Amino acid sequence: MKGASLLARIRNPQLAIPRRQVLESELRDSVLEHLQGMCSTRLGSMLTHPDYGIPDVSEMVHSFPHAISMMQRALKHTIETYEPRLTNVRITHMASEGGDLIVRFDVSAQLVGESGKSPVKFETTFDVSRKITVR
Repeated sequence: MKGASLLARIRNPQLAIPRRQVLESELRDSVLEHLQGMCSTRLGSMLTHPDYGIPDVSEMVHSFPHAISMMQRALKHTIETYEPRLTNVRITHMASEGGDLIVRFDVSAQLVGESGKSPVKFETTFDVSRKITVR
C-alpha cells in the first residue's frame, strides 16, 4: 500500500515506505539554500523570530570597522540558532581583495548527517548594493 495516509501509517507502521538515505551532497545543498535565505532575510523582519536574519549592510556602513565584528556575531548567532544541521560554527572575516567594497566571511562548520559529522565550508559576501552571496 504505497499511498497510505499518515494516520494509517501511525496505526500500522508496516505500511510506511522505507526512507531513503539522504546523500551528503543533498544535505549540503539544502543547508546552503537555507543559509542563502537566512542571509537574505533582514534582521527583525520575521515577527515570530525577530533574531532571524542578518542586519542590513547599508545601515552598518557608518560603523566600519566595528560593523565587521557585529556582522560576524549576527551571522554566527543566526546559523547556530536556526540551522541545527551545522555544529561547531566558526565565522572568519576575510580581508578584502584590492579596493572593492565587499565584506567576506568564511563559514566553517561540521555538517551533521545520518553518517556522522563532516567538515563544510561556505563563503559569504556582502556588498554595498545589498547583494548577499553564499556559496
